[in-house]
Amino acid sequence: MATVATMPDTIVEDRRATAGEIRAHRAALKALVDEYHLGNPRLRRDGAIVVSAPDRGYSAMARFVAAANELVGSYVHVLADDTPGVGGVADPL
Repeated sequence: MATVATMPDTIVEDRRATAGEIRAHRAALKALVDEYHLGNPRLRRDGAIVVSAPDRGYSAMARFVAAANELVGSYVHVLADDTPGVGGVADPL
């Protein structure tokens, strides 16, 4: 029997995780950053995580987002640091 891929329980329309919720899962999120070979994770005041992505297709970042959503239980907004206009104050995750 063929295996059916499933979507994460959270989608973009779900409630976005707050910076406090991200901080509460900091250690596990940093482990996911390492697992997906992302770099320099930072947390903005608005709760967005900014990372360096190893590939221009951002496939590792997409997998990280899905795993982070499952971990936190709400939508985790993640941006690549090469995205124009990312700006804002970001502290190390």
